[in-house]
Amino acid sequence: MRKSILTALTLLVLLPFGALTGLGLRVISNEQQAFEYQQQSLTNARLQAVDAAILAYFARLEQQLLDDAHSLNSDTESLRSYLRQEPRLRQVFIMNPQGERLHPPADEPVTEAEQAFLERTGDIWRDQDILYQSGLDPREGNANAPLMRRQALRQPASSDTDRYGWYVWHWGAETDLIFWQRDALGNLIGFELEPLRLSADLIALLPATNDADNALQGARIRLINARNEIVYQWGDFEPPSGHAAAALLPLSHPLGSWKLNYYTTTPAFQGGLMQLVIIAALLATGAALTGLAFYLYREHTRELRLARQRVNFVNQVSHELKTPLTNIRMYAEMLDDYLVEDDTQARRYLDIIVSESQRLSRLITNVLSFARQQRGQSHLRLRPGQVDEVIAAVLATFRPALAERGMNVEWDAQADQLVNLDPDALEQILTNLLSNAEKYAAGGALHISSQQTDNQTTLQIRDWGPGIAKREQQRIFQPFYRSDSRLNEGTSGTGIGLTIARELARLHGGDLVLQPIEQGSCFKVTLRTEPVEEMT
Repeated sequence: MRKSILTALTLLVLLPFGALTGLGLRVISNEQQAFEYQQQSLTNARLQAVDAAILAYFARLEQQLLDDAHSLNSDTESLRSYLRQEPRLRQVFIMNPQGERLHPPADEPVTEAEQAFLERTGDIWRDQDILYQSGLDPREGNANAPLMRRQALRQPASSDTDRYGWYVWHWGAETDLIFWQRDALGNLIGFELEPLRLSADLIALLPATNDADNALQGARIRLINARNEIVYQWGDFEPPSGHAAAALLPLSHPLGSWKLNYYTTTPAFQGGLMQLVIIAALLATGAALTGLAFYLYREHTRELRLARQRVNFVNQVSHELKTPLTNIRMYAEMLDDYLVEDDTQARRYLDIIVSESQRLSRLITNVLSFARQQRGQSHLRLRPGQVDEVIAAVLATFRPALAERGMNVEWDAQADQLVNLDPDALEQILTNLLSNAEKYAAGGALHISSQQTDNQTTLQIRDWGPGIAKREQQRIFQPFYRSDSRLNEGTSGTGIGLTIARELARLHGGDLVLQPIEQGSCFKVTLRTEPVEEMT
């Protein structure tokens, strides 16, 4: 019993505490996920801001080159003079609609820089298909030609026939960019950017590592070119060798082969006040549940101790009452032998004394039996005997009281086989059942039947009284339970008779149950009673 109580109280503490702990961990986990999402969003925003700044740079450069293309003179000297004034450009080329190179000049001597340009772009001039695929189609505009490595084909407001875009290719360790534009006459004008100046311009757009206002705290961003080389980096975090990038963003066209790598230390999640509140709440809840469990256990232990004391007290008192009660019954029976036959009044008084002493004796026997059950000391004393003899003896005791209550007893005796049983236990079972019938079924018939099979005896005690309500039928075998109904009016009892009777029946290898009937009540007793011949 104590073990089950301890288990229940432990569950009372652990289940709510475990549920609250799980809820707290879930809240912390959600907060951590939100924190990580915020960090990732911040990282992406930083990289996208860099990409947007580079896109803005190319947009400004495109506009300037478009303006230059519209005002540019196509003669060789003017173009060479223009290049000397534009440090961001390495070379300019012009092709007419027929695919003939106008600049660098094909029929005049070229400069060393122009010769280097022709060598870098030799594949373009030797294989016209490269021009078609890249969008640099030198012939009459072909809108269906496949356009590769270019962001878009746009129509400037200055002319419906103008088209422009970027062509990217790699020469040695460099990423070369050509901005091309087809004018209204169909001429193709291209501007080759100076790679070193392009890198310098891009670096100038990015924050300085030692700039306190723009420096990254605990992070570093690297600008990586197409050869996976670091072009520039900033931030106060120096990633160790092999440290993986926390985020990566390829740049937009025309630097689509370049990328931004973001490195950072793993940011520690700082739950802060929320974690402290959750931990404090869990500790407080755990302490409250533990205190409640301890209080309940202490109160339960105290009640059990008081209950044992009460049972022990009743047990001791019952033992003390048993001896004088036995003497009262003995002397009352002796006195019956000395009374004259015509002394009716005295004999009636004596019968009352004997009857009440017998009832008190049954009450004391029930109390002592219940006390033994509570201590786990109930046991049987089996010996050979006949069930019908025990029934006859109990009926002989109860007949006067039953007759006085107007109850006619009918007995169908069919259990006269000699079997192994505990007569005292069977007598107490019958006594409790007949005592209930005497109290609650007065004025009606009482039918008793006994039957035997090879190893079992079945008894039925049936009355035609008011019966037991259905809502009470499952509770009448509980200790000290007495139904709150008119059946209890004017009657007394302890509420342990049926409890003791069922326990003794089960101890005897059987059971005591209430049979469903339309009128009155019917108790069925089964006992394991092996024949004596089989036991010897």
